[in-house]
Amino acid sequence: MDKVFKISELIGTDIRSRANANIIRSVIDGLNGRIVLDFANVTFISRSFTDELYNVMKEHCNLKLINESEFVKSMLTAVTQGRESKRTSINDKSEVKEIKDMKSLELFLSTI
Repeated sequence: MDKVFKISELIGTDIRSRANANIIRSVIDGLNGRIVLDFANVTFISRSFTDELYNVMKEHCNLKLINESEFVKSMLTAVTQGRESKRTSINDKSEVKEIKDMKSLELFLSTI
């Protein structure tokens, strides 16, 4: 049988803290079977909360989310895409230019 947790009752409808995901974690740790997080009436979740919720979801493969508003869905999608996309650094060929006085700075700026 599914264990359903209403997030609006457990945490609230406006969730702004990473620590709130830890509340979810502490409630579901050790539970077996499918766990359902019901986001009905939740109107806002911050990116930091969503990022930590992502970690909770990776730790508990038996989690299912239901009744997410469009805003909640969009935040979940943004964080998931950011976490799952390959991060690459751009090899920037920047050069450090040492400027000794205002005249040198003016001359340099006139060339760019």
